[in-house]
Amino acid sequence: MHNFIPEALAHKIVSFCIEHKLRFVFISGNGGAGKTELSKLIRSETQKYGPCNTIDMDEFVVDTKLRNSASLSWIDVDNGLERSGKYSTTFAASYFLQNIKAILCNLERGNNYWHWPKRAKSSKESILEYKADALITIVEGIGSVFIEKDNSKTLSIFMQCDGEIEINRRIKRAKYSNEQDPNEVRRLYEERNSQFKANILPYADEHNLILQSRDDFSLDVIKDELGVLCNIS
Repeated sequence: MHNFIPEALAHKIVSFCIEHKLRFVFISGNGGAGKTELSKLIRSETQKYGPCNTIDMDEFVVDTKLRNSASLSWIDVDNGLERSGKYSTTFAASYFLQNIKAILCNLERGNNYWHWPKRAKSSKESILEYKADALITIVEGIGSVFIEKDNSKTLSIFMQCDGEIEINRRIKRAKYSNEQDPNEVRRLYEERNSQFKANILPYADEHNLILQSRDDFSLDVIKDELGVLCNIS
């Protein structure tokens, strides 16, 4: 098992994708595992060679107030009992998935795609362009498991960390999220984790690369079925 810094991993991922003509990198996993940071590193590394698109799943999430006003049920995998609660981003219904599929469909057909992010104030200042000639298009976010992938063109990555690491990282970034208080972070973790195990974790083994994030943000390789990191010493 290798342990290394995310920068080294990003370099290997980009080199592998370019060598094997993989145009898409999907990154999923539990909160706090380092998905966004790895996405940024892959983007930066790719741009040394050419254009890179980044599709952030958070840009396609249904409004938080709307999701919080609705409830649903799921089966808790730890005890087999039915539970009910609010919609988190572990549910496919929490996303405008058709919008993401439309972007990917256009890119695969060689068409540029213009997108208006949900935080945009005006078209002049905030329209983003997804370029059809991008070397790599990154789709980053827990809900990326709900997007169909062409395995001949895709590297899929699943990132995970243990519960206490996730909680501590959420507390540190609380002021930037909807959970402003450390006690609120801990209170919501149990329900969120139950939903994650029911809705997202079953997809983990479908990914080519599975990584475990440590407290110091270094990463252990749990699975590397394509040999992406085989040359790391």
